[in-house]
Amino acid sequence: MDLELWRLFYEVATTKSFTQSSKKLHISQPAITKQIQNLENQLNCKLFIRTQKGVTLTKEAESIFGDIKKGLNAFELAEKKISDVNSMITGTIRLGVSTTMTKTYLMPYIKRFHKKHPNIVFEISTDPTSILKEELKKGKIDFIVAKFPPKINDDLEYTKIGPMQDIFVVSKDYKKLLDKKLCFEDILKYPILLQKRPSSSRDYIEKFCEENHYKLHSIMEIASSNLLIEFAKIGYGIGVVTREYVTKELERKELFEINITPSIPKRNFGIISLKKNYLSKGSAEFLNTLLQG
Repeated sequence: MDLELWRLFYEVATTKSFTQSSKKLHISQPAITKQIQNLENQLNCKLFIRTQKGVTLTKEAESIFGDIKKGLNAFELAEKKISDVNSMITGTIRLGVSTTMTKTYLMPYIKRFHKKHPNIVFEISTDPTSILKEELKKGKIDFIVAKFPPKINDDLEYTKIGPMQDIFVVSKDYKKLLDKKLCFEDILKYPILLQKRPSSSRDYIEKFCEENHYKLHSIMEIASSNLLIEFAKIGYGIGVVTREYVTKELERKELFEINITPSIPKRNFGIISLKKNYLSKGSAEFLNTLLQG
């Protein structure tokens, strides 16, 4: 049934006058009368009784008036919410991204976007990428910002933003290694700090070692990349980290990069999304901001 018929019913019932409703809605009185008759025909009951002072509701109309009022208010509220989202007055952007990448890469973009659209909320999920992909497929997040796997074997869409470089870092306790020209096998004799599974970074370095027949003799597992960086800083072992995540530590000489041959190949990072996915206006604009840089 046409929602506009119920709007006309509500207006006539409130003003108790076809004439007043006509003036308020800028619709001719005969047109309103005809529309109300159409509604009555569809419901198979009379809704209004004409009197010298205007119109009154029939018992049938009185029984549904409250429900119609609530329903129209709900529709108006829904329309306002949609309008606010489309106007980017309000809304929610649901991202999947690691805590470290949020801090080192994403935060400046969020800050800039928040200043422009202060009432749009960010919901950030920081689970491992493998779990975030499942959340993406279920529609629980809009898109993922992450490092790409070596081989893409799913039906998701990958949009490159740029490269990232995994490196080996040490504290000053291992400074003797910095004065030598090292082969990959040389550093694998030392305790190697790797993220605990599941971790795409862990999978990447282990796959590289496997393909090149390198043996990781001593692995020390750390829960997150942030903690791994802290453990490397206190000399707990040789950390495998992403260079872009430790630029400040390298500049402050809290950590030192080991120069080895061969180096770990760079890999791309960017946006992982569903193909032909619908995004809200806010999510689409933030995604475009990331892609433009």
